[in-house]
Amino acid sequence: MKKIILFISLFTAAFPLFMSYGQNAGAEELIHEGVELHDEGKFKEAIEIYNEALKLDPNSVQATYELSLSYLALQDYQNASKYSTAVINSNNKQLSSGAYAVKSEALAGMDKVDEAIALLQEGLIKNGDEYLLRFNLALNYYKKGDTDKTLEHIKRAIDLDKLHSGAFLLNAYALNDKELWVQSILSFQMFLLLEPDSKRSKNAFEEMLNTMRIKTAEEPVQRSFIQQQMMRNKPDTLPLRNEIPPLSIEDGLNRNFVYHAITTTLDSLKNTPEGEDEFTLFKTVNREIMKVLVRESKGAKEGIFWTFYIPFFSHIAESEYYDTFCRYISVSYFPESLEWWKQNPGDAVDFVIWFEKGDDK
Repeated sequence: MKKIILFISLFTAAFPLFMSYGQNAGAEELIHEGVELHDEGKFKEAIEIYNEALKLDPNSVQATYELSLSYLALQDYQNASKYSTAVINSNNKQLSSGAYAVKSEALAGMDKVDEAIALLQEGLIKNGDEYLLRFNLALNYYKKGDTDKTLEHIKRAIDLDKLHSGAFLLNAYALNDKELWVQSILSFQMFLLLEPDSKRSKNAFEEMLNTMRIKTAEEPVQRSFIQQQMMRNKPDTLPLRNEIPPLSIEDGLNRNFVYHAITTTLDSLKNTPEGEDEFTLFKTVNREIMKVLVRESKGAKEGIFWTFYIPFFSHIAESEYYDTFCRYISVSYFPESLEWWKQNPGDAVDFVIWFEKGDDK
């Protein structure tokens, strides 16, 4: 299905709009071919093509960079580090940040997370404040279990570019680990709006349902960005439905009001047909949460939660497209949502157009 905003993968091998001046035309053609193979998941075949390109043009930084990407995809961290280092040393400004990101992930893959962090900090000095470097710093601090540093860098990454779904997902995880559970719900929804139909979307939606007390968590949901073994070693941060989450006032938000809206709504739907339908529970509870957040946002409050997330999602919740929105972000989790989209293509198109172009508000 068509996404509202195209998800740009962190390490996609999509060919950039620029090409180095004077590059060998034959090498350029081979690189294009290699990129297509990479995008199809044929990483070994792509590597063979890139090596052919380097035979024609041994100085092709582009081919070297693409090699590092494909080796990283194969989890061949030694070669990913080798070729990304060559790109870094070339001082190619267009590819420098990407190369630092690739090498940092290669180092992290070899359990050298501290070296990866130091490398990314070097990259920030060399290239300035860029999304890829901030995102990868957040990712490596997340792997270290440093939630405060994760949030520091992922918030800055989001400030730099709000079109990358992965940043909102990592932000949601870190917020949940920090017990900022209300904020995490909206970050999950921003991720799902940008990337509704992937495997990690399904897991993210399930964790969001747990956080909203709609689903009972038997054990932590498998997360992206982190190995399952590491996930099993992390403390359980997902509350069961009958557990009370932190309700203290945090960043100007009285979370007790949100919790009361959730529990009251769930109780009102208990023993009704709607109470047996998780989609209806989600749609209803989520709208009640937004009503509380709108009331709580009255007055001069600062911060991205108040100035971006709440106005953004409350506008959707108050629009005629709210039901469609709920179907859209749940398409990976509820089979009936996917079927709804297939049966209502006109509504789907209307929602996408409205979301992309906006309205008078």
